[in-house]
Amino acid sequence: MRLLWLLPLLLSACAPALGEPRRFDLLVQNQCTGPNQAVFFYINGEFAGIVRGTRVFPSLREGRYELRAEGTQPGQPGHLRFARTLHLNRDTVWTLCP
Repeated sequence: MRLLWLLPLLLSACAPALGEPRRFDLLVQNQCTGPNQAVFFYINGEFAGIVRGTRVFPSLREGRYELRAEGTQPGQPGHLRFARTLHLNRDTVWTLCP
């Protein structure tokens, strides 16, 4: 009985582990030119948007991601495709055409 007063303290110490999963930002910096100046961007095979310059994809859950980017002008000379597997466990920057 004497240790029952410790129970709320122990539960509160475990609360962060039981709460929401950690979330991080993915920053995509597109430094490409020509037919890759703008790219179609996909996260886990789903279209996430067009990246021209820099774009932030905020608040992604911690975990593994398959990233893909492709120039918006297929068939043009110099058209590129990019792919990366990422375990997101902190805010991360992916630079295209560094």
